[in-house]
Amino acid sequence: MTIQIAILFVILAVSTVLFITEVFTVDKVAFLVMVSLLVCGLVTPEEAISGFSNPAVITILCLMIITAALEQNGTIGLFAELMIPLFKLPILISIPCIMILVGGFSAFISTTAVVILFVKIVPTLAQRHNIDIAKYMIPISFAGILGGSCTLMGTSTNLIVNQIAIKSGINTIGFFTVTPLSVILLIIGIVITSILSYLLLTNRGKTFSKEQFPRYITLLRILPANKIIGKTFRDTDIYKDNNTKLLQIKRGNRTIKYPSYWQKFKENDELVISADVDKILNMKTDDNYELISESNIDDDKNYTGEIVEYLVLPGSNLLGKKLSDLSSNDVDGALPIALKKHRNLINANKNIINENKSNERIEIADRLLIELDDNDNDNWLMSRGDKILNHMNQPKKEKFRKFLSLAILLLVIVLAASGFYSILTSALVGVCLLVISRCITLEAAYDSINWQIIFLLAGLLPIGAAMSNVSADSYISDNLLIAFQHLSPSLILSLLFLTTMLVSSVISNNATAIIFTPIAISLATGLSLSPLPFIVVIMLAANFSFFTPIGYQTNTIVYGMGIYKFKDFLIVGGILSFSLWIISSLLAPQIFPM
Repeated sequence: MTIQIAILFVILAVSTVLFITEVFTVDKVAFLVMVSLLVCGLVTPEEAISGFSNPAVITILCLMIITAALEQNGTIGLFAELMIPLFKLPILISIPCIMILVGGFSAFISTTAVVILFVKIVPTLAQRHNIDIAKYMIPISFAGILGGSCTLMGTSTNLIVNQIAIKSGINTIGFFTVTPLSVILLIIGIVITSILSYLLLTNRGKTFSKEQFPRYITLLRILPANKIIGKTFRDTDIYKDNNTKLLQIKRGNRTIKYPSYWQKFKENDELVISADVDKILNMKTDDNYELISESNIDDDKNYTGEIVEYLVLPGSNLLGKKLSDLSSNDVDGALPIALKKHRNLINANKNIINENKSNERIEIADRLLIELDDNDNDNWLMSRGDKILNHMNQPKKEKFRKFLSLAILLLVIVLAASGFYSILTSALVGVCLLVISRCITLEAAYDSINWQIIFLLAGLLPIGAAMSNVSADSYISDNLLIAFQHLSPSLILSLLFLTTMLVSSVISNNATAIIFTPIAISLATGLSLSPLPFIVVIMLAANFSFFTPIGYQTNTIVYGMGIYKFKDFLIVGGILSFSLWIISSLLAPQIFPM
């Protein structure tokens, strides 16, 4: 092992620890990796920044804009309308049917967008049709992951792996190359998930009601004119309202937990209230109360815009912050109104509002109720579309642009799938048509780009160049060849799939693919085998993050609904993951001869 290879391994080890511990956001870690490779002389300056011009990264950027236009114009909502009647069917029929459609849509548009759509509509359908919501959301998430793996444009991971393969001189991957195996795995995954969901995701109640889910928590200050000052808790509307619960009172440096019915209110008392959205919004507009987060707002802000439900995902700057410390600065100028925990209702026995001793902090899959500045309403929404679950006062969509956006999406798919243009060219054509037809403005297009993902990819892609420059990929493959010399190629392929799948459950899918693809290609070359099955295995295994709620963004989204525990993903996702591993190990060498 050379010194340069050792340095590269140290950089990869440190970055992996940072990804797992989330000390920094994923884009910061990626940027740190890029700079470290440059400073240590493992890549040239041109190679260090090559990720920003990488065709796969630009393609992903274009697909983000196309997805944003579909969301903005209500096009994705058309897909949901097709599925609503399916929820009325018997559960063992409805679950697989819905998974088939979700998987099909996810092969061509953002999986996250599809799943968020169902997070919005399924609770309402559950109330109307006596549906057990817990039996549907994990299958919907898993179907999105499986479906996204069915085409080259279905997931950013496939695009990244393909681009690394092209740089290595491998141009055998087409739009539907991975489809034969992926579709088989999708069908098998649907069968397994449907059965496991029916058998294991039980005891949640047959209907969906507000009481089954954690309600919002908000912090309010009693203003001088409030009529409850001097009254006992029992004599106020808060006590009499069965849908509202007073958890705590902060009075000066003292926190009163479990306020008794005879507790009197005083001016400037700070209240911790648990209630539904309507009640919280009513109290917010009441001149007798003030949101704690309103204390330090900018006078130039005009908080009369949309009110949205915002999902906290891995890497968010909100993670670890105290509920009592939230301000408009934490959400880029918007106004935080209330917080909903992804787990059970906040325990009143814990310090929620005491700034020094508060032990309730924002976690992955929690939700924030946010009011936007009317002057920056559209820009704020477009830049965070993948994290918005619900709009409380969303404007109506124009039908013409809804169908025009759909037509442009279909054109992009046809151009790319037919091979008439590359995926990059097809996506650029689609973005151009969307902008010219005013289905999305340039400003909204800029804001729709998830720059965290772009910087993540651009920062990590130089790892491939570094591995090639210092021959780290050859070093790893040579040692693997020695270790695997008595194993059959099919077993080696199986072990590669399993290792990649396990690593992708703890670090980014894209990061896993960037690290393992050069190794897989070198391994295939060393064995004098076709690299295609090895590349396909990396594509699939890096995407198949089923057994943790944070392994894939869609899992985090459904976990945030508060209806699942970690063990639900561990059991259902674990069984599915290892089943797909065995099946892929058997089929991959047959479908893609080595």
